[in-house]
Amino acid sequence: MMPSRLLAGHPAAPGIAVGGAWRRPEQDRATHVVAAADRQAEHRRAQTALELAGTELNELADRLPADEGEIVRAGVLMAGDPALLATVEEAVMVRGAPASAAILEASDAYADAIARLGDEMLAARADDVRSLGRRAAAHATAAPDRAEGPADEPVILIADDLGPADVAELPSTVLGVALLGSAPTAHAAIVARSLGLPLVTGIGPELLDVIDGTPVALDGDAGSLVVEPEPELARTMAEEMRARQRATARDDAERELPARTRDGHDVTVLVNVAGSAEVAVGLRAGAEGIGLLRTELGFMEARAWPTEAEHLAMLEPILAALGPHPATVRVLDFGADKAPPFLRGTSLRGITLLLGEPAAFAAQLRAILRAARGRDVRILLPLVDDPAQLLATRELLVECARELGDAGSPPLGAMVETPRAAAAASALAAVADFLSIGTNDLTAATLGADRFSGAAARTYDPRVLAHIAASVAGAHAAGRRIEVCGEAASDPMLVPLLVGFGVDELSAGAARVGVVRRWVRRLSHDQVRRLGSEALTMRGAEQVESLVEPVARELRSVDVDDALGEDLDGGGRLLAFGT
Repeated sequence: MMPSRLLAGHPAAPGIAVGGAWRRPEQDRATHVVAAADRQAEHRRAQTALELAGTELNELADRLPADEGEIVRAGVLMAGDPALLATVEEAVMVRGAPASAAILEASDAYADAIARLGDEMLAARADDVRSLGRRAAAHATAAPDRAEGPADEPVILIADDLGPADVAELPSTVLGVALLGSAPTAHAAIVARSLGLPLVTGIGPELLDVIDGTPVALDGDAGSLVVEPEPELARTMAEEMRARQRATARDDAERELPARTRDGHDVTVLVNVAGSAEVAVGLRAGAEGIGLLRTELGFMEARAWPTEAEHLAMLEPILAALGPHPATVRVLDFGADKAPPFLRGTSLRGITLLLGEPAAFAAQLRAILRAARGRDVRILLPLVDDPAQLLATRELLVECARELGDAGSPPLGAMVETPRAAAAASALAAVADFLSIGTNDLTAATLGADRFSGAAARTYDPRVLAHIAASVAGAHAAGRRIEVCGEAASDPMLVPLLVGFGVDELSAGAARVGVVRRWVRRLSHDQVRRLGSEALTMRGAEQVESLVEPVARELRSVDVDDALGEDLDGGGRLLAFGT
């Protein structure tokens, strides 16, 4: 047995997978020259193959959730792209290339050109083009593009790249994917995340040395592949993989159980989404609706402000997937790290940016109003720190509703994401219908940290906790509900404190909804209230960590397995803590 090797890449879709390495058979590239008399027929063969590939992608898109279906459906347009068709025609008619070779050459050249543009969003299409080329070339040779994996053995697919349709059609024996190239932003990664398939990208040329059948362990959270893992590591990762599978099954089984503490305090658990696939995963785990719909993520490639029609097209499939459940739609939070090409370099962000662009803002508000008809929708404003911003938005919202002939408008809420907003929570709540705390930005702003650095994760610093507690108090004094939609809503160190402070709603990522609901059921509201009060008196994050860690450890013990851990009493209840 060879010594184990760790190959590092980029985390693209979370999860653990253990199995044998497996590659799909390579397509043969025909090298013969087609006779001049046969080239017209060969060109028709190439055209037909591209048409068949487009039809196949269209049919596959119809079977996928709306967002993932649209990603796959883009391949239909590429199959009829005039530049691609012209390159194929030149290869066949001038150089006598066989149809399959002409398609592969043209798609590779097209993909390489896209990848060289230096735009990450456009580069995400490069793998899609190569995938389309492989599919069409297979039709040109009447050979299947896909090969079934081993009938009974779990495998990890190893490949240079994959398109979104490739991922959607993988056999059930493929438990994870490791890619030499690609990126976490690639469309294959988006589909993998929606399907719950672990994926690591950007591993590099070393991946080519892995022989079919070699035992491998894939960690989609860390972005790594261990080749020939040591027996103990293989066992540990296999156990975690099975535990996560059990946790998913448990989410399904417990979806009807309320998120209610042991002493009868209810907490609403919602899901953060950017697409309909996350809605389906969240609802299956028991989410009671959408707590944060990030509208800007659908427009990160935009070259101008999205139109009303574009906003509506993005919203409709997501809200349709939600059914009767409520949805909180956050208006565009452009700026800073989320700036599309036409806003690169702007110093403004959130509601300040939107109020400076009233026509663009009104277009989104009209789209939300139209999508909200007959549905339970509320509107959330990002980075609010002044009641005047809420009043200005409400005035614009009422005007948009009047233009559309609507009798009323949805509830309007404000995100608390700065110390200034937390200090003004009472004033904000007086003119808002609800409040929402964005803990990621609030932590960074309070501690003066980069929100993407390790320091930004220390939301349990007493200074940040004080802002959260003040925001909750301000909302409740005005009779308003308040939610937390940042990463703190699914952090075992923070959920007990948030519940203790009196947060009404927790909105978590789709994969974390089930476990957050289980955590709430393990807590005693009376005890976590005392814990929260004590945490506010601590001098630093380290003291808070020492205080809360015993509870966090108990919550982690129900994260991925049925065992509750040795710190639980015989009745399966959390032991008392705090004073």
